[in-house]
Amino acid sequence: MKALTPETIDRVIQRLKRNEMEAHYFPDAAEAKEEVLKKIPPGAKVGIGGSMTLREMGIPELLVDKGHEVLDHWREGLSKEKRQEVGKKHQRSDIFLTSTNALTLDGKLINVDATGNRVTSMILGPEKVIVICGINKIVRNLNEGLARVKKVAAPRNCQRRRDPTPCAQDLICRNCDTPARLCRVTTIIERRPWGIKEFAVILVGEELGY
Repeated sequence: MKALTPETIDRVIQRLKRNEMEAHYFPDAAEAKEEVLKKIPPGAKVGIGGSMTLREMGIPELLVDKGHEVLDHWREGLSKEKRQEVGKKHQRSDIFLTSTNALTLDGKLINVDATGNRVTSMILGPEKVIVICGINKIVRNLNEGLARVKKVAAPRNCQRRRDPTPCAQDLICRNCDTPARLCRVTTIIERRPWGIKEFAVILVGEELGY
């Protein structure tokens, strides 16, 4: 999309609210981070979804410093089995933090997963979900969102992970048919899921994550 106007950002915020989600906009990541930390009470068990946005903001480390039990399956040194175990625990966390692959102008969240632990926890499990989204992920509609996942998010994640997929080599999606394929589970959240009591979207006026 072209540069977003204040009117467009306000439109997204209002549509998210209409979709039964709490929504806030902050011009920079520092202010957004303060808001996120305010929403996490002392002693809360926090699940961390696979998200470059959260890592770029340094949120996992801050939560550990504050004494929270942080369920982070990206933590270094974990075996594949241990990562899967931590991913399953996300659904039993008090609060789940993640980002989204795309956010439409009418307030829909589009995500693609390989194992499904992230999208599952956004839909059912934790009573509170907080999604942090940079303005680079705003798209006009569902078609643009799905295209963004294939052309931007998935290839860059595969490259970061050094997956043996064609897109990891040149960042071009060929809708591959390989065992290493990352795009396996696609979800579209149109309104706050009934199983989530509080679903907050924090929109940040910076480019964050993929």
